[in-house]
Amino acid sequence: MMTYDRNRNAITTGSRVMISGTGRTGLIKAIHSEGLDAAQVRRSKTVEVEGCEGKFEPIELIRLGMY
Repeated sequence: MMTYDRNRNAITTGSRVMISGTGRTGLIKAIHSEGLDAAQVRRSKTVEVEGCEGKFEPIELIRLGMY
């Protein structure tokens, strides 16, 4: 699944991202989008980031690099 970060950059599993609220960085492990449309995915806590607890909204993330 692909979605977009706060700056409308495409992000997907394996993308390196920074969490805007904490400055922590990591790779996206999974994007949980079952049964959600694109707008719901972007505004719901659907993204798991490696090394960080919990799930995040894609609009909380800033893409640093792909793969």
